[in-house]
Amino acid sequence: MPQKKVEPVFQTLANVDVSEQVEQKGRFDYLSWPWAWSYVKSKYPNATFEKHIFRDNQDNPLPFMRDTKGHTYVAVTVTIDEVAHTEIHYVMDNKNHSVVHPDGSQVNKALQRCLVKAIAFHGLGLNIYAGEDLPVMDVEEAIKANKSNVDTIKEAFKSAKDVNAIDEAWKTHSSTYVRLPEKDKKDVINAFKTEKVRLQQKAAA
Repeated sequence: MPQKKVEPVFQTLANVDVSEQVEQKGRFDYLSWPWAWSYVKSKYPNATFEKHIFRDNQDNPLPFMRDTKGHTYVAVTVTIDEVAHTEIHYVMDNKNHSVVHPDGSQVNKALQRCLVKAIAFHGLGLNIYAGEDLPVMDVEEAIKANKSNVDTIKEAFKSAKDVNAIDEAWKTHSSTYVRLPEKDKKDVINAFKTEKVRLQQKAAA
């Protein structure tokens, strides 16, 4: 009997639609860490993660390290199928600003964020972080482009004369849709559902 082909970890996880698990806080999207880790373990039971422990100048164990300016960082390694990825993440406040001398709650939240980002290196939810390393001007231009694309797609839905037409509009703009950030995807999906219901009701009248 031929052996079943096993997909690489990255390919498997990168193809997972995480849109329903994304939480938005302010202007930022986050993937739920309990869901992310549960999903990884359901696919790869032997997966592990390590929250790194550091030593201060008195040899005390601490779950963070600190630079010369007092800014604090945590590190988490996720290992799946013997492939390990380590992420270092700064401790932040609720505005995503780096914190000097954070409290325990801020360190704990940073560790969970760091865990999700280490998982993302294996593919799961990686698209959430697309663009975070772009220069500010590039990010602003990307936001404008995304808004323009969303407006174009929504206008196509509104212009559809019947259900077949709106389905065709979806197919036409699907390649643009898949490149949108998760929050914009949700906006497009809601618009599609609303307009399709309207057209269905119109056809039934």
